[in-house]
Amino acid sequence: MKKNVFKVLIALVFLVLFNTLFFYLGGTEQTKVNWICYGFLHASYISLLLTPIFCKSGKGLEVLAASLYLRALFYFFTELVIAVSCIAIAPESPMWPLIIQSVLLAIFLILQMMSVLANDATINSVQKQREESLYIQDMSQRIKTCMRDVSDPMLKKKVGKCYDAVNNCSLQSFPEAKNAEGELRNAVEILCSKIECNNCECLDADVQKVLKAVQNRNDVIRRCRMN
Repeated sequence: MKKNVFKVLIALVFLVLFNTLFFYLGGTEQTKVNWICYGFLHASYISLLLTPIFCKSGKGLEVLAASLYLRALFYFFTELVIAVSCIAIAPESPMWPLIIQSVLLAIFLILQMMSVLANDATINSVQKQREESLYIQDMSQRIKTCMRDVSDPMLKKKVGKCYDAVNNCSLQSFPEAKNAEGELRNAVEILCSKIECNNCECLDADVQKVLKAVQNRNDVIRRCRMN
C-alpha cells in the first residue's frame, strides 16, 4: 500500500510543478499554441504513466517491458522539449506546433502498439516453450525416480537408456507431433507403473516401446522443421 502511495505522489510531482508554472507565469488567458502544447505534453505524460498496463510481469520478460518504457520516456522528453520551445518562441500561427506534435504522437502510438503486439506474440512463444520443456522434464524425472527402484543392474541400465532418450529429446514441439507425444506419454506411464508395482520381469518390451516412441516423436519434429 505504501509503495503504491509513493508511486502516485511521484507521478503527481511533474503535473503539479508544470501546471503551477504554466498558470502562474501565463495566467488562465493562454494562446492557442500554449494550449496545444499543454494538451500534447499532458498526453505524453499520461502515456508514460499508462505504460505499466501493457507490460506483463514474469521471468525473462523484463527486456520486453523495458522497450516500452524507453519509448514512452523518449516520447515524453521529446514532447517536453518541443512544447517548452514552442511556448518560449510563441509563434503566431498554431499550425506548425499542432502538425509537429500530432505527427509525433501518431508515430509514438503506432510504434508502441506494434511493440505491444510483438511482445504478446513473444510472451506466448516463451510460455509455449516453457510448457514444452516442463512436459519433457516431468517425463524424464519420473523415469529417473522409478529407476531407483530397479535392483537388477542390467534392467536398470535399460531403463537408464529410456531416461537418456527422453531427457535428450527435442524440447520444441509442433501440432503434428501431438499423436507421437501421446504415444510417448503412454509408453512412459506404462513403464513407470510396472516399476512402481514391482512388476519388473517383463520390462524389455516396455523399454523398447519408450525408445521407439521417442524416435517417432523426434522423426516427426525433424520433418516439421524441414518443412
